[in-house]
Amino acid sequence: MQEITVKFSLLYQYDPSKTGPTEGEIADWLAFDKDMRDAGVFVYAVGYHAPEPSLSRTVTIRDGSTNVTPGVTDHPGDVPAGLCVIDVPDIEAATEWAARVPTARYGSVEIRTNVEYEG
Repeated sequence: MQEITVKFSLLYQYDPSKTGPTEGEIADWLAFDKDMRDAGVFVYAVGYHAPEPSLSRTVTIRDGSTNVTPGVTDHPGDVPAGLCVIDVPDIEAATEWAARVPTARYGSVEIRTNVEYEG
């Protein structure tokens, strides 16, 4: 019988005004990526560049009007740095993987269940 698994997104973020990645962290990310692949839980991962106004935008629609603002919404605190999508049996397994995300040492990792659309 095939094991049932669930896809979870591990959304990692941090406050760049307080801290951020170190050069030595690259090796940690490469090891984490290898561990996910070796364990067979890796689905997809992406990191984000800093939100430069010329390369990022925030889009909102209010009262039928589309508003486009260069850059990301200006708010203090953590900003998204990237995400990993993993396929694991349950939230406990997802939590174990989230604790291994290097950004968790100075930021946070939010775990979200993915919605899968067939169609």
